[in-house]
Amino acid sequence: MPDLPVDLSGMVKPPFNYTGCKFKLLPQLIPLFDYERDSFVDLFTGGGSVWCNLAPYYDRVIANDIIGDLVDIQRLLLSGDGIVAETQALCVEKTDKAGYHALRDDYNQRPSAAKLWALMLCCNNNMMRFNAARRFNQTFGRRSWNASTTEKVARYTSHIRSLESRIAHMREDFEAVPIPPGSMVYVDPPYSNTEAGYNSYWKKNDDVRLFAHLQHLTLEGHAIAVSGVREHNGKRSPLIDMLEQAGWHVSKLEADYNVVSKVGLKQTDEVVLTNYNVACLVTHRPTTPAAMNGGRRSHGSAPTRLTAGPPPFLPKGQVLSSRRSPGFAHFKGSAT
Repeated sequence: MPDLPVDLSGMVKPPFNYTGCKFKLLPQLIPLFDYERDSFVDLFTGGGSVWCNLAPYYDRVIANDIIGDLVDIQRLLLSGDGIVAETQALCVEKTDKAGYHALRDDYNQRPSAAKLWALMLCCNNNMMRFNAARRFNQTFGRRSWNASTTEKVARYTSHIRSLESRIAHMREDFEAVPIPPGSMVYVDPPYSNTEAGYNSYWKKNDDVRLFAHLQHLTLEGHAIAVSGVREHNGKRSPLIDMLEQAGWHVSKLEADYNVVSKVGLKQTDEVVLTNYNVACLVTHRPTTPAAMNGGRRSHGSAPTRLTAGPPPFLPKGQVLSSRRSPGFAHFKGSAT
């Protein structure tokens, strides 16, 4: 992967922690996307650090996740401050362990976005965790809403609300998300070969199901980038193996998730696989988001486009017959 640094100081970090958050990887991720597409789809949005920083450069953004309350936090922050006041009122004091357990029990019986956010702010490592029954079971963390949270919320909401008209949130299974023609699709699913607090939402056959869906989306003409861990502590990812065998292009990332690992230091091989050749996609890329468009884009203005190189190369000899067509782009050649 070419050395194309991005300055994190110009990025916006969502006001909640999330296992596997891609914020620190944005300098490596940003150069890998196709900015000639009109729409950006974050199929497994998680904490939302990717879509919220990519939104200025696309006409439409869809942020989806099957953990509905997590998506609703982001959706409600986009539309107003009601959830901020509600969450602040729900957060317990740093010494109130019993209050935290009561809040956790209440959430598991009557879930809401504000309750989940309050739990995330007060729990151990600020990292949500669910058991096999999808009940929140993270332990008390002696944490609460603080001045840093207020500052992060202010910066985050100022950024995303300036882009509200182009952002849509969904809480669907990945197969049910309607994807606009010719989109840039980013896929960061639960990693079945790692431990994470949301893996209870990922079934045994979901790697196979997602692989089939991605191959289908490829044939429909979408540009796709998939994050994953090829190998973690000796365990390989079925999804990554299938994509590599199908001919997808691999970019290696430098990542370190040991801070949230359950058991000591682990060896993690994080990669991004694309159904296009990144080296042939773009010939010139900026080094900071501000360099893309001189800062935030105003409502109604066109997204900044990067200088395009040759059309992307796709797996197994598929060739793009029309880079920009009125509907789906079409591919010639055999399907993988």
